[in-house]
Amino acid sequence: MQSRKKVPKFKRETPEKRRANLVQAAIRCLAEGGMAAFKMERIAAEAGVSLGLLPHYFKSKTELLTEVYRAALYEDVNRKIADLDDKAIGTPTERLCRIVDAIIDPNYLKPANLTVWLALWGEIVVNPELRLAHRTLYRSYLRSLAVLIGEVAEQRQCRVNATEIARSLQALIDGLFLERALDRQAISHVDFHRASYEFLELHLGKLARG
Repeated sequence: MQSRKKVPKFKRETPEKRRANLVQAAIRCLAEGGMAAFKMERIAAEAGVSLGLLPHYFKSKTELLTEVYRAALYEDVNRKIADLDDKAIGTPTERLCRIVDAIIDPNYLKPANLTVWLALWGEIVVNPELRLAHRTLYRSYLRSLAVLIGEVAEQRQCRVNATEIARSLQALIDGLFLERALDRQAISHVDFHRASYEFLELHLGKLARG
C-alpha cells in the first residue's frame, strides 16, 4: 500500500499576499503609535518576518508609507466606486447614495483609523513623495465622486459645480470625523448621515437615503 503524502506544514505565500500583509502590519503600527511607531524593525516584527525581507518588497520606507496611505485612505472606497462604474447597476442617484454610505460607513470611519490618518496627513507636509501620492490619489477620488454627482445633477437638470460639491462634501465628512474622534458622544453616525445627505440635497434635491 502506498504511503500517504505528507501535507506541508506551512504554505508559501505569494509575493502579492506577503506585500499586502506587510502593508497591513505597517497600518497596525501606525494605529498603535503614529509615525513614531513606523519603524521597519517594528513592522517586520508585527508581520512576523525578518527585517531583511522588507527590501525585497519595498525599496524604501517612503515606498511602504505610500502603499500604506493608499490602502488606509483610498483602497476600500475606490474599490466601491469602481464597482459602481457600470451604469447598469442602478440609477445615478442610487449609485451616488451607495458611495456616500460607503464613505460614512462606521467601519471605515472608526477611531482606530484616525490615528493612522492623522499620522499620514502630518507626514504629507514634510514628505514630497507622499505629498505627490496624496495629490494623485485625492484628485482621482474626487474626480470619480464628482462624476457621480454630475450625473445626478444632469438627470435632474440642476446647474451645479460637481467638483466643488464633491470637495466640500469630503471636507464636511473629514471635519465631522475629527470632531467625533475628540468626543464620540458629540456626534453620532446618525448625525454623520444626516449632515452628509442634507448637504447634497441642498444642491441636488431629495435623495433616497440608505
